[in-house]
Amino acid sequence: MRFHLVILLFVLISPILYPQIEEGAEKDFRKFFEVGGDVLSSPKDFQSDDWIKLTATIGITGLAMLVDEDIKEFSQSNKTEFLNSILEVDDYYHIEFMASSIALLYLYALIDKNNDVRNLSLRLTEATVYGELINLGIKFTSGRSRPYFTESAFEYDPFNTNFDQTSFPSGHSTLAFAYSTVIAKEYNNFFWKFGWYGLAVMTAYARVYNNKHWFSDIVLGSAIGLFVGEFVNNHKTNQRLNLPTEPVSPPQPILHLTIPF
Repeated sequence: MRFHLVILLFVLISPILYPQIEEGAEKDFRKFFEVGGDVLSSPKDFQSDDWIKLTATIGITGLAMLVDEDIKEFSQSNKTEFLNSILEVDDYYHIEFMASSIALLYLYALIDKNNDVRNLSLRLTEATVYGELINLGIKFTSGRSRPYFTESAFEYDPFNTNFDQTSFPSGHSTLAFAYSTVIAKEYNNFFWKFGWYGLAVMTAYARVYNNKHWFSDIVLGSAIGLFVGEFVNNHKTNQRLNLPTEPVSPPQPILHLTIPF
């Protein structure tokens, strides 16, 4: 419903914004697809450190699989009213909020002619879209059954599009970490970063607590979101020169390039 309201707002205001949108749309689309191409082709440019990080991620995910059933039992046996209310966060910090906020940021940037906010909205779009594309590719390939669908953490039916068998990895975790990683880097402030990463961690764990995902699902899902978010932040088209220390002044860019894995 919230996402539909944002779309309605965009439709109503688009005649006013059309000249600005038309003027910058081609550049924005080129940048979006350039970043996407680099994200998806990044393994060919991996250095030894990148392969070490990727191997470590796979290894940690594999170890997490060994305790999936134990963590499921623990999370389902230790529910409280307080945790039930707090861990509803996965209903809110997801695609509707992210799409709505990105659309509003982009609209604001067009109205105010604010290139920093426009850049932020594009980075958020790049991170969430490409992170989720990677996530969906693995989901479809693995066909892992969700914890409410089976008692076994090792039940797979590859190339399955049935929602009940698309558990690995967690899409909520990927989106949460992709979005939080981009926006957390806007300000060099501990509490700002802690808040956004904390929200991502809560969202990821909520998927286990609410019996929607296995623990290893959120481990890999979170890693994908984190790595893609970092890649987008450090992409050559998104370089920033200075990082504000408090979330009050307009964001200023950082010069820092790394490959996320």
